[in-house]
Amino acid sequence: MILAGYLIVPGIFGLELTRSKAVRRSFAFARQKGGEPGFSLNYPFMLLKLIAGSMMNKIYINVLLLFVLFPLTESECCKAREVVSVGRWACFEASVENEKKYEDPYTDVALDVTYESSDGKVVKFRGFYDGGRTWKIRFMPDRIGTWKYDAVFSDGSTGIIGTFECVRSDIPGMISRDRTNPQWFGYKGGEHLLIRSFHVGDRFFAENWPASKRKEFLDWFQKQGYNMLSVASHYLNRDVKGRGRGWRTPDLWPLNAAEYQKMEAILDDLAERRIIVYPFAGFFGQSSDFPVNHRQQTEYLKYTMARLGAYWNILFNVAGPEPKIKPNEFQNAMTAADINRLGSEIGRLDIFGHPVSIHNPGGDDPFRDEDWLSFVTLQGWKGTNFSDIHRGLLKNHHRAKPLYAQEVFWPGNKYHDIRSDVDIRKKAFVIITSGAAINFADMDGESSSGFSGSMEMTDRNQTRHDIVKKVWDFFETIPFYRMSPKQRILDSGFCLAEEGRCYLVYLLSGGSLNVSVVAGSYKVTWINAQNTSDRRYAGMTNNGRNLSAPDDGDDWLLFLTAENMSCSGSLTHQ
Repeated sequence: MILAGYLIVPGIFGLELTRSKAVRRSFAFARQKGGEPGFSLNYPFMLLKLIAGSMMNKIYINVLLLFVLFPLTESECCKAREVVSVGRWACFEASVENEKKYEDPYTDVALDVTYESSDGKVVKFRGFYDGGRTWKIRFMPDRIGTWKYDAVFSDGSTGIIGTFECVRSDIPGMISRDRTNPQWFGYKGGEHLLIRSFHVGDRFFAENWPASKRKEFLDWFQKQGYNMLSVASHYLNRDVKGRGRGWRTPDLWPLNAAEYQKMEAILDDLAERRIIVYPFAGFFGQSSDFPVNHRQQTEYLKYTMARLGAYWNILFNVAGPEPKIKPNEFQNAMTAADINRLGSEIGRLDIFGHPVSIHNPGGDDPFRDEDWLSFVTLQGWKGTNFSDIHRGLLKNHHRAKPLYAQEVFWPGNKYHDIRSDVDIRKKAFVIITSGAAINFADMDGESSSGFSGSMEMTDRNQTRHDIVKKVWDFFETIPFYRMSPKQRILDSGFCLAEEGRCYLVYLLSGGSLNVSVVAGSYKVTWINAQNTSDRRYAGMTNNGRNLSAPDDGDDWLLFLTAENMSCSGSLTHQ
């Protein structure tokens, strides 16, 4: 079918029709990242109406109207606006230009956004100033289907409206607690997750650390099986000796869009690589220039959340390390009351519900039971007294929160008494059978030393990484995510169990033990911890008593599985 339309050409006097809010809003509709405003047959008539209205208001505009009859097919009309597709859990982004001048565009005006899914879910969030005349909005959709959005400036400046289509993606979901057992980390999409974390120093986000070096490190990191980075100078530059001095890492306060953009370019790469990020120093880091004034702290958090909230792969940390015992390195502004206030505020501002914690000093976590805290972060138990390590980790468990052994297992660090490769293997097994996620390191003195500090391939101790990788690889062969520490049911070793289904016991040096099992028949398998492919079937047991490890080897794993039940591991949703 052929339709008649009119082409309206502005006159030689340079008509600025976009000064009209109504016209600007019509062209802003669905102006998404990489998109253009759609064309409508109503535009010519709308423009004529606006011109007429302007003339009636004594605003004289010289316009040359040239009416041209041209053919326009229905199919061409339908192609006028391209549909924007965004993967589930990915980051939707749209831009809007605001020509009004502000003394402080970061705080003088707010860009409030309402999102609505096709099934009626309504979410309110905020946009952010991104430099020049540009503001942006970002959102992480969690539901398949069409989403509508409407962004409005608080001072009445023209905003933006539009839609996007949320489609299936290979992103497993935002990092969160495991659905099956919240004592482990997992993904909101339902997949399970065994954290394989590695700590790196202050240079990681630095613009003066060559991108080629970062790529080389990350390629190795992924090949080694790691999936999470603990990064020292993240959010705020720590310009002190032994920390971030000399490295031009993003410095987010005072608010500076250009600094955020530097950080986001690297975060985008990490998200693409499916790497999770833990900010070692957090929003309010030790030896950094974070805001102290409460109003400015809120401004900083709001702006950072608007920019980073839509990333599926980031954890949040209020402050660290060790605000409790080093108050002068936190501008004397990070008391327990401040931490609780800021932790609660982060939770209130974060509509997506990222896990949030606090980087504590050595010992117990005094914030473990606070409502705002969603995972426990521990420092301490740095040696190889394995019984003490186990007791310390169990003491800090929370029945509904994961436990992150952040600064517990750093071989090569002068404060961590880990003397041999055997110690590395045994400590890895003890930590995981204690129900904790490992943050590993490869150091040579201070926390910013060795391979963790330099990320130079020639500085790494490859043997250390291979040892802990084998331990992680083993745990992915069993359903660890359904199991929890159950020390009360045995008289020797360290135990994870899903009672009545499967039991895993780690013995530091073989021997015999008794396990109080739920009544039933269980297959007995002994697994050599030095080589977990060495698995020895030892018959059946009905009571779990008088079970003895093989005479050879050193440390052993006992795996009891209920008869006719599968206890193989899978990180996909079950």
